[in-house]
Amino acid sequence: MKKKTILRTLAAASAVALLLGGIYLLTKDDVRQKLKETDLKPYMPTPSVLAALDDISEPEITTTITTTITGEATEPSTEAAVITTASPELSAEVRQSLIDSAQSLNSAYPDSLGWLYIPDTVISYPVMQSRDNDYYLSHAYDGTYLKAGSVFLDYRCEGRFQNPINIVYAHNMKNGSMFAQVTNFKNDSYFESHKYGWLATPETVYRIDFFSCAVADWHDSLYEGDTPVAEWVPHICDKSVVGREITYSDEYRFVSLSTCSYEFQNARTILTGKLVETKEV
Repeated sequence: MKKKTILRTLAAASAVALLLGGIYLLTKDDVRQKLKETDLKPYMPTPSVLAALDDISEPEITTTITTTITGEATEPSTEAAVITTASPELSAEVRQSLIDSAQSLNSAYPDSLGWLYIPDTVISYPVMQSRDNDYYLSHAYDGTYLKAGSVFLDYRCEGRFQNPINIVYAHNMKNGSMFAQVTNFKNDSYFESHKYGWLATPETVYRIDFFSCAVADWHDSLYEGDTPVAEWVPHICDKSVVGREITYSDEYRFVSLSTCSYEFQNARTILTGKLVETKEV
């Protein structure tokens, strides 16, 4: 009887150990990711600054969603939602605080280009850049291994978002982090209620005026940053699941946030907006 009891005890202990080991394997990456995010707090925009961005009044647009995007100037109507292009105003304190945070981050981690923030989402991360598009798929901002990787700018893009077309990547994580919520923008109501993002660099602050959420193959030509804007914007229109009509010219700059999705093999969801530089008030 004693032998049987011992064997049962050992079997139960082994089962518990296997269970705990499985839980550890499932959660260790999440824990590591949380620790990395905690270590970033000294460099990220303060909660009060992010709250100020949340509270900024939005330009008035119509509420109808359309996938039509045109290069011709249009007037707002009930048939198409036209996004305005006026430069957003930030208080001197908020704007400078965002720039200071980006500068501090860049000083600590030279691969850092700035901070990306989308209100009412978990997307509040540094944007990195390396010499290829592989490194930050599996590395944190400090260069250590991290399954979730980082948010990063395509290596072919100029590092201060001066290209007409700027492509930013991140994983679609099962825990909802990184760019997982980019896929939510395919929903009409979600897209309409999340019109803007923010990008702070060591030099300036941009508002991102979202006008398209598209689905495309990972080798689609929209990832070719040297495509003329006059060709690239209509192509985004063709691929858009949901969008707003905008006017555009060759002088405009755009940013696309790309992540994996599962509509078909190698599908990507691409959320695109116009970069609008803020001005100080």
